[in-house]
Amino acid sequence: MKRKFGTLCALSLGVALFGGAVQADAAIELAKIGSKSLTDADVKTLVGNIPEAQKQQLNSDPDVKSRMVDNMVVEELFVLEAEKTGVNKDKEFQQALERARRQLLAQRYLQKNIQPKVTDSNVRSFFDKNKVRYSQDEVRAYHVLLKTEKEAEEVYQKAKAGEDFEVLAKKYSKDPSAAQNMGDLGFFTRSRMVPPFADAAFSMKPGAISRPVKTPFGYHVIKVVEKREGKPVKFDDVKEQVRSDFQNESINTLISTLKKNNKVTIHEDRVKALKF
Repeated sequence: MKRKFGTLCALSLGVALFGGAVQADAAIELAKIGSKSLTDADVKTLVGNIPEAQKQQLNSDPDVKSRMVDNMVVEELFVLEAEKTGVNKDKEFQQALERARRQLLAQRYLQKNIQPKVTDSNVRSFFDKNKVRYSQDEVRAYHVLLKTEKEAEEVYQKAKAGEDFEVLAKKYSKDPSAAQNMGDLGFFTRSRMVPPFADAAFSMKPGAISRPVKTPFGYHVIKVVEKREGKPVKFDDVKEQVRSDFQNESINTLISTLKKNNKVTIHEDRVKALKF
């Protein structure tokens, strides 16, 4: 298990470990494998991409540094042998290499287009425009989860006609927990639910029953039974959550724009009919 730290770091980051760094000063050789040198610049290139906590661990523990360098040497030995035996030319490797290339390109594109937007001022502005999302107000609700809108509409009509909502939840809901909790979700804040569900539940008065609400899970019929007010939320208390939400929404906006600009069509019926 000791060897895993350096190897996984190197493999996951996908950096060129040997001779791949831009060097301002003369590099210090740390190890030699045949004619190839592993230098301090190679290690620093790798370490520059790992979390700060791991850097601190490396600086405070000489044994970790030694294991890391040893793992980098072992990885280079594997690479050299793979190239000698032609592993880098086989079909499976080339397919994996192409997948990795595409993934890295996509990641870099996102980093270059999204990260510059995730500034403190933009995050604060996002919070100011979406304060209700971070409210600590709570709702207690029941729900019935159905696969289709037609099924959900039928359950809605039964509930509006006066049938017991808990019985309907136990009988019809596709939520596995409904058999035990009769559809009772307990109290929850907005942030605990997906936006369409939260928007519907928090807009309703106690006793109200919703028309079918579509979410990624299916169609919900919701009955709100109680509401209670939470304490005001300060930006500093939710700053990291807001940052994550702003980043995710920026990515989703970018995806929508790219799909529109590139006239994307997904044939859902054909996708669902796929067999593997």
